[in-house]
Amino acid sequence: MASPFRWLMKSLDIGRRQPGALFGGFALLLVIGLIPSVIQMAVQYGLQPPVPVMLTVYALVMLAGLVIMPPLAAGGFRLVHACETGQPARATDVFAVFRDRPAAVRMILTALLLMVIYVAVFVALVLMPGGTYFGEIMQVAMTTPPGQQPDMTGLEPPPGLLLWTLGALFAALVVGNAYMLAFVQASLGGRGPLGATADGFMGTLKNLLPLIGFAIVLGIVGFVLLFILMLVLILVVGLLAMASPVLGMIIAIPVYLVVVLVIYVVMFAFYYHAWREIYDVPVAPVPLADETIVA
Repeated sequence: MASPFRWLMKSLDIGRRQPGALFGGFALLLVIGLIPSVIQMAVQYGLQPPVPVMLTVYALVMLAGLVIMPPLAAGGFRLVHACETGQPARATDVFAVFRDRPAAVRMILTALLLMVIYVAVFVALVLMPGGTYFGEIMQVAMTTPPGQQPDMTGLEPPPGLLLWTLGALFAALVVGNAYMLAFVQASLGGRGPLGATADGFMGTLKNLLPLIGFAIVLGIVGFVLLFILMLVLILVVGLLAMASPVLGMIIAIPVYLVVVLVIYVVMFAFYYHAWREIYDVPVAPVPLADETIVA
């Protein structure tokens, strides 16, 4: 039951090994990951185009993310691996997978397969009793013009909503952890899309009870810490904003980005150490994925 907490403690210690390369690389990953969202928000709220144009922008952003982010994620895991095994590392190593075409293709195909699984699970949840209510909420939200509040009049929660919510949380926990473990297997283990995905789900199911317990504890502790952090930020930024709204924004945005950066690094390191323990990867440096796509 203690294994996820052990992975977390190891991930919190990762920053002392080549911190410049590690945090620099993940800062690059974070900035590139934000670019599609910034473009999407700029088009949506700046230009306010008609719905067909907005849907086209959504599709292009999703396609760009599917092509760019999986190889970058693989670069992030390889950077963590290099730092943890004492190998030379640079921040720009997060782009190294783009020079390894078989690995980049493997990551994109793995992400595509996992996205199909995500969509299948989502559709199954919507079709379940209680899921119709969620689907109606999503429909109202998607048809609400930007800047306006959704009209929830007439939407009554069904009797089985609590049971459905617990099932949805369980599915999210299983698929989310399997997603990350599959990505590490594809990045460092040389497994192809089918093999990496199967390994991800098998590893998650074998550690299901510890992961559930960890998620409950993390949810409670994380909520308290996030509440305290948000309260401090609101007070500090609020006081600064009273003097100058611009000054408040100048302080708030970097603090937010630093928090997200730390979460990024810890999350990648957490699943890296989970991968090493679950799949019995030796402590000594192991060769990275080969240049073949294996199922």
